[in-house]
Amino acid sequence: MKSSLIIPFFVLALIFIITSFSESNAELVANEAYLVEGSGFAVTEKSIKISEIDLLMSVGEKVGSSSKLAVEDGFVTINDLDFETTGITGNLLRDGRFIRLIGTAENSIGNEVSISFFGRLVENSVEGSIYTFTGKLTQGTESNKIIYTTKISTLTGTTPTSSSTTSTTNSKQNQENEIIIHILKGSANPNEFNYIQKEGIQSQKFYSLDRASIVPGNTLTFVNDDTVSHSVSTGKRDTESRAGVNTADGRITSGDIQPGKKWSVTINEIGFYSLFDVDYPWMTMDVVVFPDIESGILKNSSAKPLN
Repeated sequence: MKSSLIIPFFVLALIFIITSFSESNAELVANEAYLVEGSGFAVTEKSIKISEIDLLMSVGEKVGSSSKLAVEDGFVTINDLDFETTGITGNLLRDGRFIRLIGTAENSIGNEVSISFFGRLVENSVEGSIYTFTGKLTQGTESNKIIYTTKISTLTGTTPTSSSTTSTTNSKQNQENEIIIHILKGSANPNEFNYIQKEGIQSQKFYSLDRASIVPGNTLTFVNDDTVSHSVSTGKRDTESRAGVNTADGRITSGDIQPGKKWSVTINEIGFYSLFDVDYPWMTMDVVVFPDIESGILKNSSAKPLN
C-alpha cells in the first residue's frame, strides 16, 4: 500500500520540477568529458529496486542543436548487482535540454541488461547540471521502468598538463603530468580533525584532493603527512552505500606509506578508480582516467607503480 502511494507522488514531483525548468539551457559543451552520477528506482509490477548509475561520458562536435554522446566507461547497479557498460551511445538534443542514451551493460558472469534512457535538464549550477532520467532497464524477460535524478559534472580543472596548475589547497603539480596528493594529518582518526567549511556545511577531508581527473600516462603521488602509516588501494564500490568502496580489487596497491614518505603510481588504463585505505576505509577518493578527446585515441593497458 505504501509503495503504491510513494511512487506516484515521486513521479508527480519530478514532473513539477521538469516543467518548472523546461527552458533551462545546458552547460554541456562539445569535446568535453563528464561524470554522470545518479540514483533512483528500477520498478516492475512486483518490485521496487534501488538503482544507481555512474558513467564517464564524452560529448562530440555539435551539429545544429545536437551532439553525439559516447559512454566510455561506468556501471549501473540494480540492488546489489553491478553491470559494467559495454556499449552505450546517444545524443545531446536541443542544445542540451535533452539526452538520449541507448546500449548495454554486463555483470561479472556475463548477464546483460539493455538500457534505454531519456534525460531532461532540470537546472544548472556552478558544480554541474541536474537531469532527470526515465526509461527502461531490461534484463532477460524482465523490464524495469527507471526513474533517476542525476548530476552531470565536468572533468576539467584537475587534469595536469604542461601549462596547468591546480587551485586545491595543499595539492600542487610538481612536474608535468604529475599530481601531488597529501594524506592529511589526523586522517586515521576521523573524530578529531579536518573539518572544512564549504557553502556553510562542515565536512571531513582526508586527502588534499578528493577527486582527480587525469589522462592515461599521468602520475599520482601520495605524500603521507599523517603520524601513522597509510596505504592506497583500488576497490569495489559498496553498492548498498555511496560512502565509498569496501573490497580491494588488486588493480592498484601501494603497501605501507610511512609518515613523511611518498608513493607514486602511473595510470595508463582509462576508467574509474575508487581509491581507499584498507586500514581506514572511510578515507576514499575518486580518480577518473580519460584521454584527450580531440586525439580520438582510447588505449587500454595497466596501472604501473613507480619504484
